Amino acid sequence: MTAPRPDAAPDDAARHDADGVPLATGAPVPAPNPDTGADAPADPAAPSAPNPLLGYAAIIFAVAIWAGWIVATRDQVGAFSPLDLSLVRYGLPALILAPIWLKKGIVPKGEDWRLLAIMTIGWGGGFVMLTAKGLETVPASLFGPMVPATLPLFVAIWDRFVEDVRIHAQRGVGLALILASIALTLGPGLAGGPPGVLQGAPYLALAAAGWAAFTIAFRRTSLSGLEATAYVCLWSSPFLLIAALIEGTHLADAAPLTLLWVALSQAVLSGIGAVAGFAYAVRHLGAARTSSFTSLVPMGAAAGGWLFLGEEVGPLGWAAVVFACLGVAAVNGVFAGAFGRR
Repeated sequence: MTAPRPDAAPDDAARHDADGVPLATGAPVPAPNPDTGADAPADPAAPSAPNPLLGYAAIIFAVAIWAGWIVATRDQVGAFSPLDLSLVRYGLPALILAPIWLKKGIVPKGEDWRLLAIMTIGWGGGFVMLTAKGLETVPASLFGPMVPATLPLFVAIWDRFVEDVRIHAQRGVGLALILASIALTLGPGLAGGPPGVLQGAPYLALAAAGWAAFTIAFRRTSLSGLEATAYVCLWSSPFLLIAALIEGTHLADAAPLTLLWVALSQAVLSGIGAVAGFAYAVRHLGAARTSSFTSLVPMGAAAGGWLFLGEEVGPLGWAAVVFACLGVAAVNGVFAGAFGRR
């Protein structure tokens, strides 16, 4: 079993449950929860009297943004390259969050630069480039089972075989539901159906593995969610700029309103707003209750793809999404009452 670091920051203990199991998430940003360990720690200056209504409003906002980001990215890959989207997704937040890294330095005091490097490789420019490439052929409605729901599988493998963390009953059931959702997602393609999902699946699997590497490294730091975002964006930007110099970019060719929408959806809302909303919700609701809402992201993405992009989900697709939501909910501890703590 794992346990909080002896030198952990005061709010770092919130990253572990009563058994010492690191907390984790299946959402598109760091969040506390039994599988990944990633979270947005509460602000030390948080109000002494939490307001649940404000907390629920904040987490609904964050979940809507995460689901909307999937739909927006699926829509934008037709006009922008994965590199273009990555430049906006990381370059702009690096500038907006500059006060954080200017105050703390390029490498925050007390943090291991190697962990920051792993976080950047896993959740930096490569993550969005792989995601965008996968979404060229995978509908937004099936993104949930392929990335947010797959994340806990990679973390569970690490926890079990590297850190020797026991997989308790509820987490095991959740992982089984996630495996079922993946099978339902890939099944039609393997049976001779349209090959789009199979073509994009390797990119999305690599994105999920990178995200898992990020969360495993992140839970060993004392950074908050916004601080982690600031450093991942900062460290990613030079490499993305070099890639843009070599490969070129078409951002300057986009219409001003289109470019503004990309900046708003990729950088401001997804890159910063959702992380801040999640952190605010943790203050008022607590980590466990807040993280339980992340299970709604796959359903939100599926509904958004169906409503706004005209995607045909189909019975198997909806079943995959439902299984993904239930699986993420289980690994987030939503059904703890039914399973106890074993």
